[in-house]
Amino acid sequence: MFAAPPNSRHKKHHRTLLSRILFWMIVPLFIMWSVAIVITYFIAQNIANAPYDRTLASHLRLLRHEVERQQIHTKIKLSDSAYTILEGDTEQPATIWQILDANGTVMAGNTEISVPDNWTYDIDQIRYRNTTMNHRSVRVAYEWGGRDRNGVGFLTVVAEPGEERATLQQEILTGMLTPQLIILPLAAMLAGLGLTQGLEPLSMLQEHMRRRKPSDLSPIRDDLAPAEIVPLIAAMNNVLRRHAASIESQHRFVANAAHQLKTPLAGIRTQCELALREKDPENMTDILQQLLTGSQRATRLVNQLLVLAHAESFDHAAPYASAAFDLNELAESCTLSWVDKAIARQIDLGFDAAKSALPIFGNRIMINELLNNLIENALLYTPRHGQVTVRADETEDSVYLEVEDSGPGIPLESRAKVFDRFFRILGNEAEGSGLGLSIVQEVAEHHHAHIQFLIPENRQQAAPGTRLRVTFPRDNVRRETT
Repeated sequence: MFAAPPNSRHKKHHRTLLSRILFWMIVPLFIMWSVAIVITYFIAQNIANAPYDRTLASHLRLLRHEVERQQIHTKIKLSDSAYTILEGDTEQPATIWQILDANGTVMAGNTEISVPDNWTYDIDQIRYRNTTMNHRSVRVAYEWGGRDRNGVGFLTVVAEPGEERATLQQEILTGMLTPQLIILPLAAMLAGLGLTQGLEPLSMLQEHMRRRKPSDLSPIRDDLAPAEIVPLIAAMNNVLRRHAASIESQHRFVANAAHQLKTPLAGIRTQCELALREKDPENMTDILQQLLTGSQRATRLVNQLLVLAHAESFDHAAPYASAAFDLNELAESCTLSWVDKAIARQIDLGFDAAKSALPIFGNRIMINELLNNLIENALLYTPRHGQVTVRADETEDSVYLEVEDSGPGIPLESRAKVFDRFFRILGNEAEGSGLGLSIVQEVAEHHHAHIQFLIPENRQQAAPGTRLRVTFPRDNVRRETT
């Protein structure tokens, strides 16, 4: 025996949308058709019985009228006209009759008619039943209430064969079901054809997607699409937009990294070449110190680029919260981590804590990185013996982080540009890559936070300073994460 390939044994066979729709259309249709056949059968039976039962009832009343003029305990003789009516003609079978007394004893007529044992004595109530007689199906009608000339009650019974009824019933069924047998398959064919034509836009969409190049991330047109698949196209376009944004973010990261690392790496290379030629140990120490400083700058730049790429890769439409945390505690611990560098630069770094905890939902790591960049920028641009203050507090419906410094400040015309990547204010000699506030903006946008410049509280004439606040809408963040 030959074993089937592994892939063929695990291959999934997906049913087409057309087959699913046809299945749920045709199967219920055939079920309803079967139910309709049963209902039609009983309707045809009632229609076929109605005229014959009326004739049988008239024969029953005729027979009763004939017997009421005689005595049932003597020989009953019907009139010639009654015999003619009951015997029928060549096209209509003869009506069999029977007369019974109150005890069920046959007084006249055919003794082979089967009368139910539980027949009632309801006066002037015609009853019908189906039974067999000599292996033939017969329809029986009987009525109690007749009185002969002596006032003796009797039961009048008439019966006729059921072949004519069955023939009429079959003709009615044939007439009612034949159109259905023709229309039902035709309707199924037309439904399949209509669905095939109706699903043609899906086939066109499939063919369009198959012809697209892998690099083509442009939105899919929905102007010719049916309204039912417009949401599907919108969802696909959303995926394409996010994928394009992710690719664009990667391209920007690679371009930014290549552009920004070029200078520090070139400096490190130059210092290494000088070190190879240098023989003086004192000069060698200076070169190594510059190498260390250059590598630190390159490391910081790479770290900022990675953080920026991470922040840009966030899906702003997706929930981002992990668990609630205390923004006041986060700000305090983050400020403490910069104390040593502030002391080394002879800057007074302080923290103004809130009166109570500031619970917030969000990405703790990214908000910590946001505050790190704000504090680092403040320390870089604040001169020696200056001040940097970090604050965390709340308003009625929000919480905020605030960093204030006593540096040269940011001109009004430059405040809209400082969040651009690698933007540096002209005439400022502070070290930096120009990525800090870009990271702050990306993290703030992801958390639907608002950034604003405020007037410094400890403003000095010689140093206007900068006071930047990031406000987090606590209630909005909570609603999105629940």
